[in-house]
Amino acid sequence: MDSFIADDILLKLNAVELMDALGSFPAGQELLSRGGTPEKLARDLTDPYCDPSVRLCVARLLGLVVRRSPEALAALLPGREAPLAQTVAGLLDSSDPAERLCGLNAWANISRTKGGLAFFLQWEGRLQHVLAHVASTQNEVCKGAMACWSAVLEERPPAAGGGGGEAPELELWKVAEQRLLPLVLKNVQGKPFPDVRFHVWHLLASLVRSRSAAQQVVPSKEMQEVLLDFTSEENSEARIAKHTFVVALQQHEDWLSSFLDDRVMEILAEYARQGPHWQPRSA
Repeated sequence: MDSFIADDILLKLNAVELMDALGSFPAGQELLSRGGTPEKLARDLTDPYCDPSVRLCVARLLGLVVRRSPEALAALLPGREAPLAQTVAGLLDSSDPAERLCGLNAWANISRTKGGLAFFLQWEGRLQHVLAHVASTQNEVCKGAMACWSAVLEERPPAAGGGGGEAPELELWKVAEQRLLPLVLKNVQGKPFPDVRFHVWHLLASLVRSRSAAQQVVPSKEMQEVLLDFTSEENSEARIAKHTFVVALQQHEDWLSSFLDDRVMEILAEYARQGPHWQPRSA
């Protein structure tokens, strides 16, 4: 770690892989959060000659540190002009897919803390980028963006009945229901590749925990064409994710009959019980 923090660029470059590995484990993240290490790492982000691989490594590590130790947020993200904020913003705006993915992961890790979520929700320009990447024509970026949104939403269930709850969680679900969901629904039809479809269904399963989101999804044109198509998914992971989505829908059975007839309700209930590889005899 001392080699990475040192000013010697060769030592830094040689330590990048080791630092990445260190940040991959909880004990390593704990170590990185101590003794002023986050602030020392952030200094590299102010260096205009910082090697790109070092910059990506530091952005990733600091995102993990904030997630592990939210108290580090005050020092690392005091405002939008902070080095970490500007670095994440630049990565999200990059034309390089690897940099975009790094920016997305840093955004997700930071946003899994309450203070970090509030910080980015108030930064409309960056929020627009994170949403836009869900519709990216680059499949890796599209997958990464949907995975990051899933990670941020999964830990924050929507307020029961669509009311109550606390900010910034209420604002998060407002963004998810009004701005994220339409993009994900477009991916149901527009992203045919199996590895992408896993992420589409996985994110939809998180979204439909919200009654408001579910009431948009069920009657949508995109869903009407694939919900009962038991051959729509080509690989096992996508089938499992679609099944998880249908199971999540079952929590809304009290109003689903307003959109679906009894026969469809019976098929979906049986599908939820039997598992992702089940098909009705008529399918």
